[in-house]
Amino acid sequence: MQDHTNVMLDRLTRVRLRHAAGLAITLLLASTGQAQGTGAPPAAPKGVAAATSGAQVYSTTCAACHQADGAGVAGQYPPLARSEFVTGSEQRLILIVLHGLVGDIEVEGEPYNGAMPGWGASLADAQVAAVLTYIRGAFGNTAPAVMASTVARVRAAVSTRTTPYTVGELTRVPVVRP
Repeated sequence: MQDHTNVMLDRLTRVRLRHAAGLAITLLLASTGQAQGTGAPPAAPKGVAAATSGAQVYSTTCAACHQADGAGVAGQYPPLARSEFVTGSEQRLILIVLHGLVGDIEVEGEPYNGAMPGWGASLADAQVAAVLTYIRGAFGNTAPAVMASTVARVRAAVSTRTTPYTVGELTRVPVVRP
């Protein structure tokens, strides 16, 4: 039992460190005038193609856990390659990125139990859309693009939420229509 507790604490510490790094980048951008600082999500980079921006966001916020190839880490971080969570409901995927995910999850028949931080405070709608479009079209996935306007609608619908989702909660979330 003690070993399991230590493993979970180690995972949570690593997730918190990555989240802190993301927040530090956001604060650095804000201090240099590159982020809005209005309480709204930060502004997306201008003049950068969505695919390029999505790949950049992925490499700085997602690859540490899900790996550069989207394969994840067995038993710790689920793969994004051929994942029903990536290629399925875009709203569910948006919620996971905005608020995070905790608890048991099964991907391709393999169980995972960890914590993913939410990136909603660090990423603008366009950045969330770009990274989700990137992963939905990379790693062997072939799902449609995600629009920034969809991210904005979902963000507004859950604006009062302050905690990560569980898979059980995500299955009960009503779909936000345009």
